[in-house]
Amino acid sequence: MSASKMSAWFLGPKAENAEWERQMISHILEDYFHWRRNYFPGDEILVTEHMRREQFEFHDRLAQQLDEMLAGLRAHFPFYSPRYNAHMLSDQTIPSRLGFFAGLLYNPNNVTPESAPVTLRWELEVGADILKMLGFTPPPPPGELTKQEFGWAHVTGGGTVANLEALWLARNVRYFPLAVRDVCRRREIPLTIKLPTDPDHPQPIADVSPESCLSIRPNQAIYLFGRPIDAVRRRWNLAHAEAIRTVADLLSDSEYSIPHHGTRPAYNVKPPVLLVSDARHYSLDKAADILGIGREHLETVETDTMFRMNVEALEARLRGAAKRGVLPLAVIAIAGATEDGAVDPIHRIAALREHAATGWGESFWLHIDAAWGGYIRSLFSSPDSIPVSEFVSREWVLQRGRYTKRLALKWGAPEVLAAFEAFPHAESVTVDPHKMGYVPYPCGAVAFKNDLVRQFANQEIAYISSVHIEDVDVRHHQAPDTIGPHILEGSKPGSSVAACWLSHRMIPPDRSGYGEIVRASLLAARELHETLVHWDTAARTNGIEHPWRFILISPQPPDTNIVCFLVQERPVRGLEVTNAINRRIFEAFTIGPRPRGPVYSYLQPFFLSRTIFEPSHYPPASITALLKRAEIEQSEYGRHGLFVLRATVMSPYHALAAETGHKQALLAELVECLSAEASEAVRSCGA
Repeated sequence: MSASKMSAWFLGPKAENAEWERQMISHILEDYFHWRRNYFPGDEILVTEHMRREQFEFHDRLAQQLDEMLAGLRAHFPFYSPRYNAHMLSDQTIPSRLGFFAGLLYNPNNVTPESAPVTLRWELEVGADILKMLGFTPPPPPGELTKQEFGWAHVTGGGTVANLEALWLARNVRYFPLAVRDVCRRREIPLTIKLPTDPDHPQPIADVSPESCLSIRPNQAIYLFGRPIDAVRRRWNLAHAEAIRTVADLLSDSEYSIPHHGTRPAYNVKPPVLLVSDARHYSLDKAADILGIGREHLETVETDTMFRMNVEALEARLRGAAKRGVLPLAVIAIAGATEDGAVDPIHRIAALREHAATGWGESFWLHIDAAWGGYIRSLFSSPDSIPVSEFVSREWVLQRGRYTKRLALKWGAPEVLAAFEAFPHAESVTVDPHKMGYVPYPCGAVAFKNDLVRQFANQEIAYISSVHIEDVDVRHHQAPDTIGPHILEGSKPGSSVAACWLSHRMIPPDRSGYGEIVRASLLAARELHETLVHWDTAARTNGIEHPWRFILISPQPPDTNIVCFLVQERPVRGLEVTNAINRRIFEAFTIGPRPRGPVYSYLQPFFLSRTIFEPSHYPPASITALLKRAEIEQSEYGRHGLFVLRATVMSPYHALAAETGHKQALLAELVECLSAEASEAVRSCGA
């Protein structure tokens, strides 16, 4: 069966692959010890056997403290288990754990070849893997010059840093034409640009209004970086390297150069706004703060009944921005919202951008926050012609007493498939390997469609890199051989890179590898969704009338593998009671110390998470359909918010069990437990 080959990729919920992993870890340790002993074989032994014998007290204390630490960790959430369906955590692949452990021993700092001669090269390979998975063009082989556009991607500390870096470069790129226009006007440098509204008639940039300069497409602004260099070289008969340095100095003198003079002059021309759906991640609020845009200028766009961005509402926002004289710096599409897993219609947003740029003259940087859903793109990378929705499917039977329901579980609504297909239209994408990449924390990634964005981040850092401004040549460029001068972060762990690199080498980020894991997760989420949908009917078929019902947050199956729902009492007694019921259910599905004499028990059969829909985050207009289905008054929602139960079904083991004849159906057991807790909660919260 399709899922069976995953049995070698993970340790297993009962540590079934323990002996093999133990051997590999022992092999890593022995190899590392051998490396230490033999790197400088002529050096004398420093820590002698006599000294080691004298430290028995320290060793005893360390062993005791270690045992206490391990005892504490055993009270941890069992993220590895298929019974854990709470937050965005699951088991890690065996290769990633081995890679992380090995990298940890060597402790490289992945900022320069001088501090990470091996793992930095691996990071560039991981970046190429991610670019290819997302549909971008990976870099050429090391040292090879090319005139073709290719992408740039690297590992970050997580999705928050990746989002910040993407929007940092988006800001610098979008406002860059102002500095070029200023320099050309003051120094009488001849340079023309094409405006989106009149692409057939290039105009001298010095004669174009500042507002019109900001309307050009992001990729056009990226390539604008090299054009003043050629113009200055011709005008003053300079060598190419000298022209680069001259232009850099001229641009740094311009008041519109944000990296040198701050945001005020540029923002005075057109203040920026960021546009994102109500389902945004909180990291975007922080990015707006850090970049000087301001949280109040992070404008939210209402969502539809599936919690996807409403493109008609986005268009209205963009038209409103044009009338108000503000710059739509970036539109952030979400591919896997943190709370509900929704996927924005990226294909429609990209089409709207084309219409806007040629229509009313407003372009924008398209960034995709795919921290959660990025690895779903692995399903779209396959040499075979099997459609994604056919690949992610299997037969399934829900059986409860006399009730039997046969269904073909299938993932891939047309809107969602089209959204993932449209990834290559974006300028930048955030992906988190430490989520659906199943590698240890911390391991995020940011990917850019055009490698030349590095120009807008370059730093000359003499003690870690020999990269200089003069090295930039947009006419014939090659893949970078370092990372530090081109990124937002400084020091960062090579162990995370080693984890991702080894996992990608053994489990390719395409349909043959990670696609199998993603498939298993998506189908398990569909199974849980269908079980909840049919539970009430199954109960009635068996003569059971529950005093409550499950309400799915979205009217259709989830876009990814997060299933949000709530328990609604019958008859409805008000939102306060509904929230109290769901809060009580949640408390039964999360860790909490329960006294049993002198000790505490942390054991429970299943784990779920929760979220709270607040009017400040999800305005009533965005969830009108949900409130109507749940018989909740908007005024009540405004006062109390909505407490929602949340299952993140990312364990690979559900599909592995289902497709290898395993008899235990843990998702059905989960809903049985939910049903029992729901009945108890309704009784406990009775009038």
